[in-house]
Amino acid sequence: MDYFLIFMLLVAGLFLLLTEIFIPSYGLLSVGALGSLFAGLFLAFRLDVVLGFVCLALVLVLLPIEIVIGVKYFPHTWIGHRIVIKARGRTTRSERSSDESLFELAGREGATVTACRPAGVANIDGQRVDVVAEGTMIDANRPVKVMRIEGNRVVIREREA
Repeated sequence: MDYFLIFMLLVAGLFLLLTEIFIPSYGLLSVGALGSLFAGLFLAFRLDVVLGFVCLALVLVLLPIEIVIGVKYFPHTWIGHRIVIKARGRTTRSERSSDESLFELAGREGATVTACRPAGVANIDGQRVDVVAEGTMIDANRPVKVMRIEGNRVVIREREA
């Protein structure tokens, strides 16, 4: 009878901890699980020290496995779908930039309309564009080259006249 009680307390503790992962109970199931595990271990050590260490080893081995399994399968449960944020896929070029014409400006040359400290306005291929200077400030009416496009940012560098 004592072995059966110890076994049932340990199984109930592990089951309640697994249930806590899937059913949020604000810690009530965890408290019950820990109480059940401690009671089972206490009775096992009281009955026989070797039995107590065997039960303790089983709990220490099964508990991390149970937690990993619970965390792995939790997002696929009915409540997991409501709680866990879904991972975003990779963004496409059109999602990063609202103006596709900016990508055509890469490598083009023009001149600054205003001083870039570091942001300003430049005239590139007859198009007025908001730009960001790479590195140092650039004065107005200086020749520039578009180095790269980062989303909606056009990064420029002053070129030698």
